[in-house]
Amino acid sequence: MKQILIAATLVLGLNASVVAEDLDQLLAKIEADITAQRLSKPAGNNALERIDAFRKQAPFDYRITPLVFKFGESYVALANKSINNRRYPQAQQFLNVAWQVSPLAPGLEAAQEKLDRATGGKSVAKTKAKGPSKEELAKQKKLAAAAAAEKKRLDEQRKKKAAADKQAKQAAAKKAAAAKKAKEDAERQKRLAADKARKQQQAQAQAKAKQDALKKQLAEAEAEKKRLQALADKKAAAAAAEKAAKAKAALAQAAKATPKPAAQPLKAASASLIATAAESSAPIARFPLPQDKISNRDRKIASDLTEVCKAIVDNDASVVLHTASKGDYRWMTVRLTLCTRRIDRGFRLRHSFNTNTAEEPYLTLHPARSSALVRNN
Repeated sequence: MKQILIAATLVLGLNASVVAEDLDQLLAKIEADITAQRLSKPAGNNALERIDAFRKQAPFDYRITPLVFKFGESYVALANKSINNRRYPQAQQFLNVAWQVSPLAPGLEAAQEKLDRATGGKSVAKTKAKGPSKEELAKQKKLAAAAAAEKKRLDEQRKKKAAADKQAKQAAAKKAAAAKKAKEDAERQKRLAADKARKQQQAQAQAKAKQDALKKQLAEAEAEKKRLQALADKKAAAAAAEKAAKAKAALAQAAKATPKPAAQPLKAASASLIATAAESSAPIARFPLPQDKISNRDRKIASDLTEVCKAIVDNDASVVLHTASKGDYRWMTVRLTLCTRRIDRGFRLRHSFNTNTAEEPYLTLHPARSSALVRNN
């Protein structure tokens, strides 16, 4: 009881040992003290001391008012409990603290009247604290009204600030969303560009690989072509050699079947005539001969001799073969004989030879003669 009276006394004078704290933190601590029923003790850690400290720092801050009422209601509850237990002096002490700290606390006047009826106003007269004067109550009501007005003003200010904060937050969120979208768009464009570049590189690589494959195929085809061409040339050369051998054998067979001269003197005379004969007439025509076909003994030369043979037959001309060797000369006489007899089966080719190593082989036509002229230069 003594401690309660001491606490009530502290209401009249602020405790200098309470250090000023942040008002928001101080309000939270006051509310925690009231909830824990640390109303006026222990010393240095109770609601009463912190209420005094808050009022000293912010006498017109409305935020303390609900907590002061709550503090007073706690003491009124303690007083009512004491009245019910017939502890009237204790009840009056609780009410004295409530009157000093929160004279407008709900139920305070009713509790005081209840105690007065229970005691007849006698047993507690000495301990009953004198209540605030009318002037003090008016002042406190005025302060409460000012606190309410301040509360309203601050509430409106808080609402405006909350609205502004909400608007700013929405604007910031919208800006952040736009920035995020722009970033995502930029990243998407970057990915698309990277994909496009990658696809282009792949396409280029595929095109190059295809070109390389085609080049390889072309090189292989060219090599195969050369190989087959070389093989074909070998086959053609072999075929020509075979044909030449057959022609040589046929000529040998024909030579064996040719009747021999009746007398030796005639043969010697003919040999002498051939050895000494010469073609002195001017040529009536000149035809070039393909050296490559002659050298390769290519029977396809017949297509080159068609016009030549026709001219020989039409003019009943004798011919002089200007070739590099007698071998070429002999092979050409066979070709010309076959060629002219295809035109006229009874035609007898009259021919002679002239060595020609200075230029490409050729053939000259001369006026008709009764025998072949052979000149070995």
